[in-house]
Amino acid sequence: MVVVSGCSPVSTSQNLEPIEIVSVLGPVGPINWGGPAIEITLKNAGVEPVVSLTATLEVSSASGFPFDFTFEDVTPSHPLQPNRSASDTLRLIGGGFATSHVSYPLTINATLQNGDKFVYTKLVQIVEPPLIPVWGWAIIAVVIVALATAVVLIRRRRRAKA
Repeated sequence: MVVVSGCSPVSTSQNLEPIEIVSVLGPVGPINWGGPAIEITLKNAGVEPVVSLTATLEVSSASGFPFDFTFEDVTPSHPLQPNRSASDTLRLIGGGFATSHVSYPLTINATLQNGDKFVYTKLVQIVEPPLIPVWGWAIIAVVIVALATAVVLIRRRRRAKA
């Protein structure tokens, strides 16, 4: 879930927003010496494939520079098709952020296959990724034990018949 506000699209040709913000999650994965990681997922909400996609997240950082997400898997030879999503994860070295009640500007820069370019900024909140509930891990453990027991019983029956 992502909270989005402050929509102000700027386009070279039309006043549309072909890219939808699906989520801005953080911290993702273990926090290590490199700092916390943020994962941004964007969706092509338009009708034209996207051939270039970047996003710039402006959070407070020691360096004073924003963080650029490059979406390297979106290229002219591998465009982001309509209704498809792409994710990029970036470790915020020297960056700090809050996961509640603080909005950060996220600037989306996209180029469509037909040559149209879009740049617009929205305010987003970074939300913590959902965790698998404890009971979910318990169910996984029970299934693993049940499968292991079934394999042992099958092997014993085969040996007894032989």
